[in-house]
Amino acid sequence: MFGFLSYTIHKEKPFAIINKEASLSGVEPLMQKIHSEIRRVDAEILAAVRQQSNSGTKAREDLAAATSAVQELMYKIREIKTKAEQSETMVQEICRDIKKLDFAKKHITTTITALHRLTMLG
Repeated sequence: MFGFLSYTIHKEKPFAIINKEASLSGVEPLMQKIHSEIRRVDAEILAAVRQQSNSGTKAREDLAAATSAVQELMYKIREIKTKAEQSETMVQEICRDIKKLDFAKKHITTTITALHRLTMLG
């Protein structure tokens, strides 16, 4: 199992250690090594938990920023839509005025032509 521990395992009793004295002499360094490994793993777990907590906080902040940006974008879209509707109304009014002016121009042209003909007759 561990390289620095020398022991023999019986086939009938797999957990019985033959060389008890030699095995016990290696237990203390093994225990120190295991405790050291446990502390290292605990530190890694703590660091991972902190990192995950920071990631969660960062994700919430990013989500709040994105939500705010989307709301601002929606406001600007509504503003653009309102201005587009106002422009559409203005274009319709201008077209209506142009039609009236075109109709008046035709009448004036007809009137001028008629007056010109009358002056030629008279």
